[in-house]
Amino acid sequence: MRRTKTDQWSQELRTVRDPEQLFGDSAQTGVLRLLTMAGKVPFRSAFDGLTLREQAIVRHLLGRQHLRLTPPGVDTPPAPFVLAHSTLGKLTIHEPARGDLPTEEVVAELSLPQWLVEMLDEECLPAEAEEEQHRYEIDHTLSTWHADGTLAERLEEVIDWVERVETVLVHIQRRVFSRSDSGSSTLIRDGVLPALRDRPPADWSPEERLFVGAIQLLFRTGRAVRFEEFNGRQLSAVSLRRVLTTRCAAYLRVLGEPVTGQLSTATLTELAALAGDLVERVDGGDHMRYRRVNGLTYAKDEYLVPWAQQERGHAELPRTLHALTGPFDGDDPAALVRHATAAALRTAHRDGDEGDLTRILEDIVLGAVVDARADYGMSSGIRDLSRLNGPAGRYGEDVAGLRKPDFFCCVLPSPQMAADLPADAVTDILWQVAQRMMYNRWHFVPGNFDRIEVPRQRHYFFPPLVPDIGEWGDLRHGGHSTARVRYTLRAPGAAMWKQPLTVSGRQYRGAFDIRLVRMDGPPFTLADLRIACRYSALVDVLWREIAGYAEEHDGWTPTIAAFGGDWYTANAWRTPVERLAGDAQMVGGPA
Repeated sequence: MRRTKTDQWSQELRTVRDPEQLFGDSAQTGVLRLLTMAGKVPFRSAFDGLTLREQAIVRHLLGRQHLRLTPPGVDTPPAPFVLAHSTLGKLTIHEPARGDLPTEEVVAELSLPQWLVEMLDEECLPAEAEEEQHRYEIDHTLSTWHADGTLAERLEEVIDWVERVETVLVHIQRRVFSRSDSGSSTLIRDGVLPALRDRPPADWSPEERLFVGAIQLLFRTGRAVRFEEFNGRQLSAVSLRRVLTTRCAAYLRVLGEPVTGQLSTATLTELAALAGDLVERVDGGDHMRYRRVNGLTYAKDEYLVPWAQQERGHAELPRTLHALTGPFDGDDPAALVRHATAAALRTAHRDGDEGDLTRILEDIVLGAVVDARADYGMSSGIRDLSRLNGPAGRYGEDVAGLRKPDFFCCVLPSPQMAADLPADAVTDILWQVAQRMMYNRWHFVPGNFDRIEVPRQRHYFFPPLVPDIGEWGDLRHGGHSTARVRYTLRAPGAAMWKQPLTVSGRQYRGAFDIRLVRMDGPPFTLADLRIACRYSALVDVLWREIAGYAEEHDGWTPTIAAFGGDWYTANAWRTPVERLAGDAQMVGGPA
């Protein structure tokens, strides 16, 4: 029987809110448990989701072992601080006497001595003054846009951009600014952003002005994916400046350029523009950008890791690809895959049999699964690359006519998963995942075109650009729950340190990938992420060879017929897995 997201999440909430855990130790222990969902959300990220006053309260609980939480309604008179825990697992701390009333389930109360409350007040006053000062800069920017007549257009851009990422979940004080297919959608469905049309910014709430101004600035640093870095967090003018300044400083540092005091005096607009300019140079250097994704908060945090360009490919041919045959002079794995793909394309063009081509992809996917010790892995793409041609690389009828079945996803289990689970259960998981990835790949294509080319009614997402490491994906996403997607790796192609995949003059990002999944612990590491990126580079070789072959043969490309519903239902995944399992040296990870 499938485990549903609702069942699993309800159990998680019950476990985190266990009275013995909340009330059997210090308030510090109970609050940290609620705040981090018993350690499933990094403390820094969870702490960033608190208001200024809530952060001050949590700081003052640390180390004070004598303070205790009490069950709701036990204290007489009522305790001045009330702890609520939302259905999404977010902790909020309220003070009803100040008019701050909880709207979610109250799980505990807290009393603090008067001297400690006075310290909270003292700390919050200067922090609030600093926020007010930085808000003035954003308000002034909005007024300037209103005066020069560009605000209406900029608002429409924000409305459009929030639809181009999977989830927006941003907190500004007690207000939630969200856009989600599976959760709340205050921004569009509830009309927060559309209601701002035809109104001057002076008539917007302070939170609305901050949100619109911040989204405009964040987009300049790297498109709408930057919004996701504030998911689950409090967006403030101070935090916005801190993020932009830190981002610029980190980029300058890895580029070997001095980080000067000019960052501290630059305007928010200048910082956003600088970050956007620097990011392309960073991608061309010897540091790789990647993101960590938390499935509970939807936060996607960017980091940098040193990794020389020449080390981002395989030094030796993966063992799963040893069966590639044919005359070849050399030992470069990428060149060998290129050679084998060219031979497979000639066979497919001559005989109409793309079996050799799909086998190369299967062996690449299985190599990634084995070397990263994943439970299963995948690579998705378009069945017929010529469909991306379009007239002169534009969003023409071929591209507009694409549908989900025009894409495929090769999902394969590890030999261990295939041995541990019944074949029907494996097939069920693989086909669920394949369908979701086909949908995603269809959704990414329009993100490579200018907005004006794509019809307004065509919903799409911006394609993924940088590799990421994910955790706890099965606790919030229904599809991930049933497919047991707990820990993930994703290495999109073409990688940002490579040229985009070019098809008939049109450049594409997010056209293919390598994704890896562990259904249980341990989480993936940076070493695993490097493995995924190296295998994604081999998939990159395959697709570029197909694109190059099309250029040389009047646009002809093979149609990849495998990896459809019939392929999975027939348990065709067994063939490549058994081929792999037949070589005992290949099973169990890298030597």
